[in-house]
Amino acid sequence: MGRLFLVEFDQTNPEVTFYCCRVCQAHFALSQDCVARDRKMEAIRQGFFLNAVNLVHNELRQVESEIPMEDVHCVKCNNPLGWGCIQWMGPPVVPMFLLMLDVLQFWNGELLRNADQLLPPVENQDG
Repeated sequence: MGRLFLVEFDQTNPEVTFYCCRVCQAHFALSQDCVARDRKMEAIRQGFFLNAVNLVHNELRQVESEIPMEDVHCVKCNNPLGWGCIQWMGPPVVPMFLLMLDVLQFWNGELLRNADQLLPPVENQDG
C-alpha cells in the first residue's frame, strides 16, 4: 500500500477558508462549496457541500428518499463524516455531500474552530 495523496488548501492565504476533519485536520471543502446548512436540528448540524476532497466512499445504498447515497469517511483517519448523494437534476448528475458539522472544524483564515459551534456565513443562501 502506498502513501496517501491528500489535497491541502492554502492556509497561508487569509482569504482561503475551509472545512477539515476534527480528528486529523485533513482538508475537505472550501467554504464557498457549502451551499446550505441545517440550523433547525439541535442534536446534529449538517452542511450540504457541492464539492469535497479527501473522502472515502463506502457502499452505495438506497434510503427512503430513493436517492442513491454512500457513507463517506475521512481518507486519513477513517472518521465517519456523513453521506455522498447523487441528485438527478436532469443531465448531468450533480454530486452533493451531506457532512455532519459536529465532526468538522472550520479554518477561518487564522485559526480552527469547531464547525458546529461557529457557523460562518454561507454564500448564496436565502433567508
